[in-house]
Amino acid sequence: MLTDLNNTDIKELSEIYDHENKDSFISLYLDMDSPDSKFVGRRKNICKSVLKGNKELSENFEKSIQMAEEYLNESDREKGQRGLAIFTSNIHDFLKVYQLGMPVENLLIVDTSPYIKPLARLVDEYESFGLVLLDSHRVKIYVVSSGKVGYQKKKAIDIINKHKKGGMSQARFQRLRKGAIDHFLKDILDDVEKLFLKKEVVRIIIAGSGNAKTMFNNILPPHIKSKVIDIIDMDFDEAQGRLISKAKEIALEDEKETSEQNMSRLTGEILKNGLAVHGLKDTMDAVKNGQVDLLFINKGYQIKGWICEKCQIVDSGVKDKCPYCGSKTSEIDVIEEIIEFAQRTGTTIEFVEDDLRLAKLGGVGGLLRFKT
Repeated sequence: MLTDLNNTDIKELSEIYDHENKDSFISLYLDMDSPDSKFVGRRKNICKSVLKGNKELSENFEKSIQMAEEYLNESDREKGQRGLAIFTSNIHDFLKVYQLGMPVENLLIVDTSPYIKPLARLVDEYESFGLVLLDSHRVKIYVVSSGKVGYQKKKAIDIINKHKKGGMSQARFQRLRKGAIDHFLKDILDDVEKLFLKKEVVRIIIAGSGNAKTMFNNILPPHIKSKVIDIIDMDFDEAQGRLISKAKEIALEDEKETSEQNMSRLTGEILKNGLAVHGLKDTMDAVKNGQVDLLFINKGYQIKGWICEKCQIVDSGVKDKCPYCGSKTSEIDVIEEIIEFAQRTGTTIEFVEDDLRLAKLGGVGGLLRFKT
């Protein structure tokens, strides 16, 4: 079954690492759209040659990659699957697999912790949105997660639409009908609140014909209504493919507008020396301190650096030993480490597409919750 990837999954991965600073985790990403049958073999041979001088890590690598290969040999590709992420470590008895409905770049990385940057990018690029299609007596609720329809719920009630002569006044009939519709809409609201919270829905689109969609929007509590990005006219019996395609266009356009607004907020806060930070060191420090509410990263941005797992100091450049505690350091992608710290501190991450403003600010920046 394809994975409904969300921030909770990535946060859990970000909290896993080798406390003894050993390169004991394998992160394997595979592009299922354009399979390369020799990729794993090539990377496996390279990693084995690098780890050859360390018996413990060599044995762990052999057994960990075997866990991944056994999964690949025994599992079939799911319908709609376009990518695969496997995280393994024999030493830590760890195996985690994500079958993805989105393509990923082929990667095999050996490190002290799972390599999560590709997953974080996917969650940002394919944010979950909810779609509620309804009329006065029927509803369909969709959650589009990881680029696919991950959940669908249908519900209907029997409401008499025409008043029959005798036995009931027109006014009483209308009161009863309105009461039934109101109850139906509140029932939908209960489902929407529970489902959209569980699925980490970021945006909501309400669709349908007639007045039901407006009536439903009017009863939404503020924390739900704030996520509604559009209310559209759509026939209830519209084909699902066209319906979802239209909703995706709306969600994507809103995401672009929101990203631009957020970048404008960042530059505005920087100009007035407000609640913002930029540049590698200042951003890293603020993220580690839990100050950053929204982290900006230029897509594809990588910085070679080092980390001391003992005191969690991270910096760019190359160092064999930590200048603070003298412990051995590990080579890292500093951006990956910023992402891991961000996930642990509940920071929202936004990957920005080739933004010159952010590039000039050091490639990373953040809107702050508070200043120290």
